[in-house]
Amino acid sequence: MMDVCAGWGTEQIASRWITADEILAGAMSARLEFCCAHLSAGLEVRLLVHGRFSGGIASVEIRGKLAKLQSSEDSSAEVKPESPSVTFADFPEPGVENTVRKGRNLYQGYQRGIGLGFSGLGARIALDPDFRRARALAGSRTIVGDANLANIFLLIKFFLPRLPFGHIVEFGSYKGGSAIFMASLADKFLPGVQVIGFDTFAGMPATDRAVDAHQSGGFADVDLPELLQYVDKINLRNLSLVKGCFEETAAATLGQQGSVALCHIDCDIRSAVDYAYDATRPHMVPGGYWVFDDPFVADCVGAAEAVEDLLIRRDGLNSEQLYPHYVFRESFDKTWQW
Repeated sequence: MMDVCAGWGTEQIASRWITADEILAGAMSARLEFCCAHLSAGLEVRLLVHGRFSGGIASVEIRGKLAKLQSSEDSSAEVKPESPSVTFADFPEPGVENTVRKGRNLYQGYQRGIGLGFSGLGARIALDPDFRRARALAGSRTIVGDANLANIFLLIKFFLPRLPFGHIVEFGSYKGGSAIFMASLADKFLPGVQVIGFDTFAGMPATDRAVDAHQSGGFADVDLPELLQYVDKINLRNLSLVKGCFEETAAATLGQQGSVALCHIDCDIRSAVDYAYDATRPHMVPGGYWVFDDPFVADCVGAAEAVEDLLIRRDGLNSEQLYPHYVFRESFDKTWQW
């Protein structure tokens, strides 16, 4: 689906379903006609890809002219209704038993993964008012893909409320976009839940040249004072951003915060994933979610190796979901201490 939005994703102006065959027939181009009846900022053209087709927007050309704007006093102007919220009825039926098997619920994992990968669930999420608001607040501060954000949306709205109370932590917050996104949703669906984002906010620490393709100092282009000012401006009182190396900040912060229900690990290198997982595990509630953003990214084998060595080989966990995140569940039989 291709659409045109204003207000950084909060207002959809026009949309169109386009098949891969249509794009190929159009010499790798597609056309979407739209009309905007008022001056708008944050205009975006978005392409939401489903199934096995991979595509992106290389360039955008806007043709046309300004039309006569309709008077705001015209009482006959049509009011566009708000798009409906996503519900459980929008999930696909995955065709497997809805039960815990080898420490995870594949029915739920398939609902999210198949829904986002092969059905129209992603398109419906893109129109959901709560998703759109959270996505607009994150804006260009996040480099997390929309499919990944949609998966986090599903976890926060539909799955975390089923677990014992726990907070949300993120390792690798970068410019804060995904933490802002999660905090906006948690404020709506998870009363009392705090979102804590850990990062140096000054670039990557030392990397292991034996396994990490990334270099020390990468992702250093963060203006932390501006980010904190923005978080205060949008009044997200449930979001804390913690500056420093994980080894220097995480243990004390997690000890003060208490239980964790979702840990989003958006780290590209082995050592960061190692520490994020081991530091958080004592605080993770039974059945809590481990959500890894990078193990299947081409230059993040270090992140994948950490998951293989720690979660799979050492701790015997099995994945619940493969797309768009690598998702694991904390043991449901865990002895809980909080």
